[in-house]
Amino acid sequence: MRKLYLLASFLMASSTILAGCTQLASLKKPVGPLETFVPQDLDAASQDVQYVPKIESFVIILDASASMQDEYNGIVNKGHPKFAVAKDILMRMNNTLPEIDINSALVTFGHGFFKPLDKTFIVCELTKHSREHLENALNGITKPEGCSPAGNAIKDAKNLLLTSGGQNAVILVCDGEQLLGSPLSRAQDLKEMYGDRACLYTIFVGNATEGERELRELAREAKCGFSVTADEIASSENMAEFVKKVFLTEIPRQAHDIDSDGDGVYDKDDECPDTPKGAIVDSRGCWVVKGVTFDYKKWDIKEEFNSNLSNIVDILQNNPDMKIRIEGHTDNIGSMDYNIDLSQKRANAVKNYLVGKGIQESRISIVGFGYKNPIAPNDTEAGRALNRRAEIVPIK
Repeated sequence: MRKLYLLASFLMASSTILAGCTQLASLKKPVGPLETFVPQDLDAASQDVQYVPKIESFVIILDASASMQDEYNGIVNKGHPKFAVAKDILMRMNNTLPEIDINSALVTFGHGFFKPLDKTFIVCELTKHSREHLENALNGITKPEGCSPAGNAIKDAKNLLLTSGGQNAVILVCDGEQLLGSPLSRAQDLKEMYGDRACLYTIFVGNATEGERELRELAREAKCGFSVTADEIASSENMAEFVKKVFLTEIPRQAHDIDSDGDGVYDKDDECPDTPKGAIVDSRGCWVVKGVTFDYKKWDIKEEFNSNLSNIVDILQNNPDMKIRIEGHTDNIGSMDYNIDLSQKRANAVKNYLVGKGIQESRISIVGFGYKNPIAPNDTEAGRALNRRAEIVPIK
């Protein structure tokens, strides 16, 4: 009799679970790889502003319920499971966020029909944010199953932020379907505890208009934050704007901190402006054959320096319309006529290397300056070694 009672109880519990949660959909194979995303570089020194964090901590809440297995019918990564799209959006956000001093945590909800309906999981406690740590955590989350106790996850976020004394953000990524745990009430609790120190941002990754409406209502209830769809922030430009609104404050750079060509040397110290992106420069900001110096009275390129020259090859291959001038230089030992000839031979050695790597000869010109343009004193061996060099000048 006891066995029959237990069996009946189990069947009733199972029926309740199935009725209260979205149906378990079978995972379909992706239609192809996820879209490639190239984030904007908000750390670039060439910008006339720099970004500092406007919040101290943020908590991500990721919907891992069964309905997230369904195909996404939107624009970004259409045909992939909503769960894959949601994680991809968070990856885009993570890769766009500059390396700043900020804390983060990750909470999920769902995780199977045979777990309690209110089950949530704190994947990462609130700790110093690391781009790599968050990426590994997202990649390690199991497939979506079970119900959607979003309210309980918001409660988890509220509790995680107890150790944060500054401004905070809670980011809910969800399809908005059949949310349990009184999410509206939990959003109110978040507001009551933190006031304007905690904002709720919702990212809709779903197909049902009711779900989108649910997430917008949640953001309104928190009275700080806003709601967007995955499609609205999927592009590089729009994701950068989202990241700036949620995480960052802009501070104008001082004139002496501006690096217009992005070579790592501020304009005030840059003797060679407009070097191409990725060029290896010296302390003056000039494009040099980095690490390649020549022995006394020599012009041959040592094999140990070949890898240094690959930077120039890569830039020329990526900029097929660019032409360059290779300038050879020497120390001041010997006559000017001798050193002019020697510096030309050094420039020509670099040219021959580039041509040998497939760069068209017509794109390269050479000139030898002898010892006319030293960059270091010639009264020491170390200084003379620096002056025995080759520089690259783009020709527009």
